[in-house]
Amino acid sequence: MNFVRRWGIVLLLAVTLYCCKNESGTPGKVVIVSTNDMHAQLARFPLLATLIQQKKTEGGEVIVVDAGDRFSGNPYVDHALERGEPMIRLMNKVGYDVVTMGNHDFDYGQKILKKRLHEANFPVVCANMLSEKSELGQLPAYQMIERGGLKFCFFSLIQTGANHLPATNPANLEDISFRYFKDVVPEYKRVAEECDVMIGLTHLGFANDSLLALVMPELEVIVGGHSHTVIREPKKVNGVLIGQAGSNLEYAGVTTLRFKGKKLVDKSYQLVSLKDIGTPDQEIALLVEEISNRPEFKKIMGQAAEDLTRKEDVASLMTDAMRDAVGGDFAFYNKGGVRLNELRKGEITMEKIYKMEPFSNYIVVHEWNLNKMEDFILKDYNRGKDPGKRYINYYISGGKYEIIRNLQGEGIEVKFYDARGKWLKDKQKKYKIAFSNYVASSNELVKGGEVTDIFITDAIAVYLQKQGTVKYTEQRAFVK
Repeated sequence: MNFVRRWGIVLLLAVTLYCCKNESGTPGKVVIVSTNDMHAQLARFPLLATLIQQKKTEGGEVIVVDAGDRFSGNPYVDHALERGEPMIRLMNKVGYDVVTMGNHDFDYGQKILKKRLHEANFPVVCANMLSEKSELGQLPAYQMIERGGLKFCFFSLIQTGANHLPATNPANLEDISFRYFKDVVPEYKRVAEECDVMIGLTHLGFANDSLLALVMPELEVIVGGHSHTVIREPKKVNGVLIGQAGSNLEYAGVTTLRFKGKKLVDKSYQLVSLKDIGTPDQEIALLVEEISNRPEFKKIMGQAAEDLTRKEDVASLMTDAMRDAVGGDFAFYNKGGVRLNELRKGEITMEKIYKMEPFSNYIVVHEWNLNKMEDFILKDYNRGKDPGKRYINYYISGGKYEIIRNLQGEGIEVKFYDARGKWLKDKQKKYKIAFSNYVASSNELVKGGEVTDIFITDAIAVYLQKQGTVKYTEQRAFVK
């Protein structure tokens, strides 16, 4: 009886293994588990590890990839003794196969990034990044991965803005240049002939992924990032399947490729909510717990009297702290640099402060008159060609401002008011203004100035200790 049972099990295993292969010996199914824009969110890594293991036990081959922005968003990573190292440790542990660069992966600077790339057990690729002469060195444009006799090419691209750079502090990109992604495509179309399946692993945003699909139909799939788009239903553009899994590791993407021999016969995409995954991987959970054991981050620096329900409310706290730290008249901070959209009533800890501003930016001081301040606001506001998409990008402390528009929606004047609501009209008077070093590096009008050694997070902590309790409900910037 035991003999029959043993041989029955052996036969079942043999049939199972056979069913995972097709006639040519290649796998009938290859699954790509993808993440993007994780922003150092460690808490769901145990669930991601469980998902990866589940896919491996279902049969077929599994490839694990990431589409960029691994850092900036969690103090346990951003302010680790070795910045960013916990993220790489976890990614090594769950078994990533290839990743691309995201704009926020440059946030720590090249020296630290180079160390993190050296520690990674997976290749990092990017085709439109020219970094041979930089401290970082040149990254490969793509990576070939073989699974069960099939060759997969992961081809990578990163977004660039109006300044031809990714959206990070330009000071972190010394000796690195970037090409517009569409200009690079013709050089790599031929690579499709060297593999069985070519896949775009991009940090371009969904709109640009759609453009990429139009100009590069050689791609079968695009695994994207940057725009934090939650693609719930499969998107196909020009026959190319496009997926993106939101941000902050709330989701993972699962792309399933089915083959007959070496011919791809079907491709599908599924968005998986990680909170719906069953039991977290205990080994990874213990590692996350170890990384998160930083009692100093729980130190209470102040209190919020009420919920700060808008990003502008959080920004008002940040800019007030910057202005106070340098004894300034005004402070400005860019919208994209405020990484907490709200702050709940009650204790404000160092952990929350680091989440507001995860970039380790410091304060730069200028002395400007009203004409220079107006030029600063108007040039930024009028950047967008479409009036319907223009928005206030700079939050203010020390008063309020109002952008006056013409009938075409173009900003033509800015009125500044002091903290008491008085309209400021003296165009000659100079005001002491605090900015972040990011704004000083990325905005031509703000370059130069007096560089301080005051980190914005330190300024916030000191300001909260002085104030004790803070309350913010008023809007400070308007468009008329």
